[in-house]
Amino acid sequence: MFIDSLECSWLESPFWRSRFPITDAEQLETLLSSDVYWVQIDDSKGKGLPGPSSPQSQVRVETPTHVKTVTKAAPSPAVQKRPAISVMERQEIKRLSPRERAAEMRRASTTIKRSREDVMTLFEDARLGNSVKSEKMAPLVERISNSVDIDPSVILNMARLKTKDEYTYLHSVAVCALMINLGRKLRLPEAQIHDIGMAGMLHDVGKTSIPDSILLKPGKLEDAEWTTVRDHPQRGHDILSASEGVSDIALEVCLRHHEKMDGTGYPGKMEADDLSIFTRMSSICDVYDALTSQRPYNVPLSASQALAKMQSWSGHFDQLILRDFVDSLGILPVGTLVKLDHNELAIVIGESPTDFAAPIVRSFHSMDKDRAIAPQDIDTGRKKSRKVLSIEDPEDWNFSDWSNLSAKLLTKQM
Repeated sequence: MFIDSLECSWLESPFWRSRFPITDAEQLETLLSSDVYWVQIDDSKGKGLPGPSSPQSQVRVETPTHVKTVTKAAPSPAVQKRPAISVMERQEIKRLSPRERAAEMRRASTTIKRSREDVMTLFEDARLGNSVKSEKMAPLVERISNSVDIDPSVILNMARLKTKDEYTYLHSVAVCALMINLGRKLRLPEAQIHDIGMAGMLHDVGKTSIPDSILLKPGKLEDAEWTTVRDHPQRGHDILSASEGVSDIALEVCLRHHEKMDGTGYPGKMEADDLSIFTRMSSICDVYDALTSQRPYNVPLSASQALAKMQSWSGHFDQLILRDFVDSLGILPVGTLVKLDHNELAIVIGESPTDFAAPIVRSFHSMDKDRAIAPQDIDTGRKKSRKVLSIEDPEDWNFSDWSNLSAKLLTKQM
């Protein structure tokens, strides 16, 4: 069967994604032993129900008719403990055949090239004082949305490969794709996904008011220059407010994407209670792409390094949405404890140069012998390499001082 939706929060879900096919008994056992009580299945993408409800399930037909809701019996107390988060489904759902992936890469490359031209035109209109015609960007947002739906890793990986000269324009494209991908991860109404993507596309339009001498400055900004930069959310909001057809979501994201949960952001120093889910999403997507991009004044971080840094910033992001963002990318941040095949534990130390969603890990503990082993670095992105099976909680393995242990492992002081 094809799982169309797991009706629960990520805290209750044992899976990385909310939409994937059930292909083996291990996945089914994980689902049945989890705290998820009902799911939606899509008969158009997988096997449907064989007939009337069995004693273990109840079914009611939804709209559209090929989507059904299945409710399982409550699990016994013996299986209430939430299992480790499996990464097997994530690897399977993103695995296109080589021919399919090549075709999608060609389509995504064309989309990126066209989008750069479209965004340059959009920004030039704003720079000249003309109203923004967001309807002209609608086909571009739709193409990005379709690419994200097929395989988000393709277009997100390509959007990261921008030069420092392209950053101003392709940053908008990348944030659009990231917002769409995160919106689907959060299971927001599909009717909102287009507006969310458009908000990502338009969020930095206020930077058209910043002189290139400041925007592209390789060194530290002076106080007056920094004041100019901090004005760009309000400038952008003014531009979009004077334009027709711009959604409320896009207006809000443009104005608030630099606000922080602890109230130290700008321009309004608004605190968490006043920040919508769209603002919280946009701040994560904006910062992530900025950290992983080549810019005039910084060297890009790897995806896993950027996510680890973002998780360490107290008060900046909504931590629950950040966790979902990490899940939506399928990336394991540096320092994550994972279980490998061959019954070994390892720590994530980076990302594969061949696949940004595949981690490089350092094995260090045998589960069979329950003792330390000589560390070995493993690139899981290589063909026929070892597999990451699940994310583990250090406390479950009695690594009570995990912060110190992980620091030694990351610097190979073992």
